[in-house]
Amino acid sequence: MLGDADLQILGNQLDAVARADQQHHECLQKLLDQSRDLVESYRLLKSDYEEEKEAREKYKKLARGQERNPFALVLVDGDGYLFKEHLIRAGSDGGVDAARLLGDSVKELLRSKLGNDADQCRVMARAYANILGLSKSMARAGITGYEARSLSSFTSSFTGSQELFDYVDAGDRKEGAGFKIREIFRLFADNNQCKHIFFAGCHDVGYLSMLMPYRGRADRITLIKGASFQVEYESLDLPVRMMPSVFMSVPVGDGKATTRPPSTTSNSTKICKHFVKGSCKFGNECRNLHPVPNKKNSKAGDESPLKLPSTPAFSQASSTQLRRLQASDFATLLPAMITQQEKKLIPVNKDGERIDTYCPYPPEKSWIYYHRTFKKHKLCNKYHLGGVCRDIDCQYGHTEAESPALEVMKYILRQTPCRRGGHCRSLKCYTGHICQKENCKGCRFPRHAHTLELQVTDWVAPLDEDEVTTSDDFSDSLLIFDEDC
Repeated sequence: MLGDADLQILGNQLDAVARADQQHHECLQKLLDQSRDLVESYRLLKSDYEEEKEAREKYKKLARGQERNPFALVLVDGDGYLFKEHLIRAGSDGGVDAARLLGDSVKELLRSKLGNDADQCRVMARAYANILGLSKSMARAGITGYEARSLSSFTSSFTGSQELFDYVDAGDRKEGAGFKIREIFRLFADNNQCKHIFFAGCHDVGYLSMLMPYRGRADRITLIKGASFQVEYESLDLPVRMMPSVFMSVPVGDGKATTRPPSTTSNSTKICKHFVKGSCKFGNECRNLHPVPNKKNSKAGDESPLKLPSTPAFSQASSTQLRRLQASDFATLLPAMITQQEKKLIPVNKDGERIDTYCPYPPEKSWIYYHRTFKKHKLCNKYHLGGVCRDIDCQYGHTEAESPALEVMKYILRQTPCRRGGHCRSLKCYTGHICQKENCKGCRFPRHAHTLELQVTDWVAPLDEDEVTTSDDFSDSLLIFDEDC
């Protein structure tokens, strides 16, 4: 049997084993708890990693997409930055040339910024302007005709010539163009696809606040210098460049943009090519010839006939002499309006081309009365001048009009060329078939309407249609014409 000492030793050993077992159990439980925490942390970390990985992949795809279609943006305030005069004069052809020249100039400037990468960068151009107001300014300067929105052919060709080029009519309200330009700038200023912005609006200090956050950002923005560059833009520490082949260097009304340099009298027999197209603005001051038919009943002291070189464009019968006509010559050569109304016939010349009756410039009091009437309601041309209007939904006035207003209406509508020209045989036609302007400096009539024989040789029966085929909506054209008369 075990003694007391042995029993004490055995009891101590059992207690030690029990304590060791308890410590082992506690350690194992702690290890299990830590393992559980580690697994949970791993799950959370893995979830965050997957989300971050997905976001990074999306970013990479977006970045690759942005790098795939890089472009440079050109913003033009068309009310202050005018394209070169010869481009505007050329109309639709000038719009195409203006877009090409602008694109070439931007590409050249881009090479200095991006190097070889410029070849991969497309050009997006946005020009905004008040087309109606700008057309009036150009008409007063003698650059375009007097028809409403005379710049439309230029702007539409500019827009249609290249996929990313737009010349937008911003309307006639104040700051219309500025509102558009600010929003487009904010949209693309921080766009990664937009590699550079060329800003052509430095004539207006109102854009300074828009550009101030990008002060010194020569890598993002270049200022284009125009005719009225404001010195305040120099404080932006941005590069300033010029496009001399694209925009006018002087404002309209100053220098060569709108006026002709003084010329001395010349004995040149060269025919004016601008007059041939009906667009010469210099009249009798032009150095070259402006050929129109000679009148038979000339007065003593009148200018002697000018004989022209024999060219296909001006081939005439040997009996026909060409010379300039004054306003009094039209009164002498052309039949009176009352004569046509009495005869109910159409006057024609020896070539069978229609000749208009004489329509003098109305007196000032008639213009005043016309403006007063026009502001109240627009009169219907077909009804008052053509004699009949079959449009049951006609929006123009059919009420009785006083003779002064009708007199001005007749004069204005005679400045609108008839579509059928000299072949027109409608007694109701109220538009023009010849140009009756003294020393015409450019109008909508073709060259032939300035040079045909004015002597009436016959009166032919009319071939009237049920409706006058000429457009009746001349409201804007009349307004522009009236303001400059």
